[in-house]
Amino acid sequence: MKLRFAIFMAMPCFTLSYANAQSSVTLYGNVDSAVAYFSNVNGKPLYTSQDGNLIPDLFGLTGAEDLGGGLRAVFRLEAGYSLNSGKLVVPNQIFQRESSIGVKSDAFGTMTFGHQPSFMYDTLSPYSSAYLGGGFSAFHQGNLDELANTFEFDNSVKYLSASYRGLSVGAQFGFGNHAGAFAVGRNYGFTLKYQTGSASFGAAYANENDRYLELSGVIGLKSLFDAPLPGASIVARNVENWGVGGSYAIGSALLHALFTQSRITALDGSESTANTIDAGMTYTFQVDTVGIGASVENFAGGHWVTASVSNAWQLSKRTSFYQQLMYQKASGANAVASMVGAGPASGRSQFGAAVGIQHFF
Repeated sequence: MKLRFAIFMAMPCFTLSYANAQSSVTLYGNVDSAVAYFSNVNGKPLYTSQDGNLIPDLFGLTGAEDLGGGLRAVFRLEAGYSLNSGKLVVPNQIFQRESSIGVKSDAFGTMTFGHQPSFMYDTLSPYSSAYLGGGFSAFHQGNLDELANTFEFDNSVKYLSASYRGLSVGAQFGFGNHAGAFAVGRNYGFTLKYQTGSASFGAAYANENDRYLELSGVIGLKSLFDAPLPGASIVARNVENWGVGGSYAIGSALLHALFTQSRITALDGSESTANTIDAGMTYTFQVDTVGIGASVENFAGGHWVTASVSNAWQLSKRTSFYQQLMYQKASGANAVASMVGAGPASGRSQFGAAVGIQHFF
């Protein structure tokens, strides 16, 4: 059976149904934990227990009610948590991954309202090496391009059309909710997706005002906008993201490639642009899936090459035993190695390894 990694999207498998058979509520989630080693974190080796590595730890509720005529009411509430500490990923915010309600039409598509991921995550993440088995540490510097679901649009209206001959389009708008200052905190984005046979293609764009960038421990830069790092965070006046990606299945092999660009504008008007190319392949031998991937990034005087090799043995339909190897090489006067989730190295290289188990419920 071909294993499809679905990072941050657990497989619903336990359903509570109301007396009305046309309405349902589904409880779902994922549990993932590993032991990991990183060769250089602040100049020292790190042996650690790492949760949510292959697929983040999450739980959620999703539901639908048939309204007739091909129309359904839908909702999703999804939370991220740390298995090792039992804490929420974001303190005091339970459904930080998504909280939305809307309507879905077989003919016209889906419109939802609430706190929702951008199309950079929805459309482009499935083409990345991290999503397809490389694990959380294989995501890109600082997750500026949002391929990991760590930034969502508040107060947003999101529309994705039904597929027409494999083509679907979407738009999203997040209100800032500031009286007399419509642009403050405003976010918007667009997407286009196309699926035909074994080939899949996607493009996405996101424009975000006053975005909070968490940089502490997740980016390999010595400084950004003349401010020394590691620093806790900055607030960017504007972040403009766009990207294109695709995949192609050949038998048991899946080839994938992706390009993203993130343009960051500081409060003083200074700009810096991150460009990333990501590509790789997964191959499934019955219940064993092997993945290889690599990314090349340039940002703010830094250059990073990251490679990953992964193996996931599917013990059952819902449980996998996995192993991962990762290596990053940094160059440029402003760069150190820093794989996401590990922390910055004291020098230009960093090696990581993880062995873990993952279970859907």
